[in-house]
Amino acid sequence: MKRKMVAMLLVLSLMGMLAGCTASGGNAGGKTGQESMDTAAASGGDEKADSGMEFVYVTQDSANPYFIQVYDGFQSKCAELGIKTQILDSKYDVATQVSYVEDAVQRDVDGIMISPLDENALKTVVDQAKEKGIVVSAEAQPVSNAQIDGSLDEYNIGYAIGNAAAEWIKTEQGGEGRALILAQDDVEAVIRRGDGINDGILENAPDAQVVARQNASNTDLGMKVTESVLLAKPEVNVICACDDFTAIGAYEAVSAMQNIPDNFYIGGCDATDEGKEKMKAENSVYRSSCNLFPYEAGEDLAEAMYKYLTEKQEDAVVQRRYEPVWQKDVVGNQP
Repeated sequence: MKRKMVAMLLVLSLMGMLAGCTASGGNAGGKTGQESMDTAAASGGDEKADSGMEFVYVTQDSANPYFIQVYDGFQSKCAELGIKTQILDSKYDVATQVSYVEDAVQRDVDGIMISPLDENALKTVVDQAKEKGIVVSAEAQPVSNAQIDGSLDEYNIGYAIGNAAAEWIKTEQGGEGRALILAQDDVEAVIRRGDGINDGILENAPDAQVVARQNASNTDLGMKVTESVLLAKPEVNVICACDDFTAIGAYEAVSAMQNIPDNFYIGGCDATDEGKEKMKAENSVYRSSCNLFPYEAGEDLAEAMYKYLTEKQEDAVVQRRYEPVWQKDVVGNQP
């Protein structure tokens, strides 16, 4: 059935009547962020879709602002192309993620975008999808047998986070910072980001020390782990997290302290609106983040999947970019 749909699209394109190009105006129902994700998950996506195609996004965690932005971009481009969308939330559970992909394959959808938790756990079901003519893209982390690769360079992103902290340590702390890394070592795909943070700090501020590395993957855990570590190791004056979602928890824990050193440092990643608002707060110690351009990635991957099906393109790599975001620049851009 899928191949007939694709063939029909090609014929209509030649006739100048490609119905799938009728945009539905962005997010379903005009909703954004978490609201749009919950709606799509409940209803099966945008009912205005008219291309006959359906794409599914299997995310790591739909509460994480990074993945919210990925889905918003993905859904927006799919709406523009007339593609029905659905999001499935793995909640950081590998078995759940594999099961969702298996279900999508059984339903014979046209495309599956995955933000993988464990590449090895997904390889078999990705092969099954490809055998049925389903295009699979990997977002954030790689799956080597997916047709579309939109993965991030996790180690180098982590290194950039660590290097930003090292610059602060050298200029504001006399080179002798004591760092806590809030890693996600329980998520196979993100371990290398924590490794990069560690190396970025120690290679660029050699007199600094990483005194603790703990798992934390959301705001609540970021707060609880930070509180615990600061009680045990009050010398900590640098905290680096793998994402803003977690760094905000660290920020809340530190902000509740008395006598916070003026040169305390917190750094995250994703440059979320929530993170940037914390940077703007009075006497904030939230110093930096890193923009991974998730909305654009969602758009680009949706378009690459569509072209793979309709234009018979070869396997493709969607280039990802990232850049540091500093508190001084965010504050300087305030109206």
